[in-house]
Formats: sequence, C-alpha cells, structure tokens
Amino acid sequence: MKKVLLAFVALFVLNLGCKKISDVDRLCACSPISNVPYLSLVIKNNNGGDLLSATTAGAFAKEQIQLYRKDANGEIKQLEFRLRPPFAYGTNQLFNYSQLVSMEIALSAKSINDTFYLKLGDNQLYELNLKVNEMKIEKLLINQQEAPLENSTTGNAYVGTIFSMKL
Repeated sequence: MKKVLLAFVALFVLNLGCKKISDVDRLCACSPISNVPYLSLVIKNNNGGDLLSATTAGAFAKEQIQLYRKDANGEIKQLEFRLRPPFAYGTNQLFNYSQLVSMEIALSAKSINDTFYLKLGDNQLYELNLKVNEMKIEKLLINQQEAPLENSTTGNAYVGTIFSMKL
C-alpha cells in the first residue's frame, strides 16, 4: 500500500512540475527552450581596436552607451542591452572583440523601416534599422549603410551573426 501511495505522490509532483508553456507561464525544467533573435554588434576604431573593451584607449563603458527608440509621441524608450566579453569557440579559436547584445531591439523591430538610435559617449547619434526574419537578423543598416558581418575562419555559425561597425 505504501508503494502505491508513493507512486501516486511521485506522479502528482511530476505532473505539477511539468506544465505546458503559455505566454504567461514561466519555463519549467521540461519546457523546450525557444530561440529569440538578438542583435550582436562589435564596435571598432579605425585601427581595428575593440571600442567596447576597457583595455582600448577611447573605449566606451556601458554607462556611456545609449540604445533607444522613439514611440509615436516622440518620447524616448530606452532598450536593454549588455556587453558580452570576448569568447573562445571551437578548437583554440578566440573571438577577440566584445559585443553589444540586445534582444529587445530585435523583438521591437517589426520592419526595416523601424528606426532605433545608438549613442556612443559624446559621438554622433547613429540610426539603426534591422530586418528580422523569424529568428534571425538578416540585415543591419547603420545610418542607411549596410553593416558587415564578422567573418569566422572556421565557419562558426554564431560568429557569422555578429555585425561590425567602424567609427
């Protein structure tokens, strides 16, 4: 009798722990992870130096960077972003640049005509336009000029989604 009762309790706990995903529920351990598009941008100086790294002269700290959009009334809405440090991938491969990463900008971009703004310190204001197709940013325009993608010597899929900007 104890074994049957214990089995029912275990099934009850498992049933409560694994629920289906809906828009309001948080993920549980049994839920699949969905891919969310995000912008990943490297900012370089004319010499190819990383302007998001504290070790580079003239680099920008997170507090000096603003990423925002304007709503229909012209009010500024700040967009969340983070700075991702350089990382290793593959066998002895290193991506040497920090990246500005934002999911919110990719989720907010409904068409290539939606304009976002990037302000780096006291430098000029840059207009950003994104073309998002399902779960990937296909194109990034910076001041109406197409931004190049970073090249991976090993064909790494993630590195091939990082955009680059030179000041």
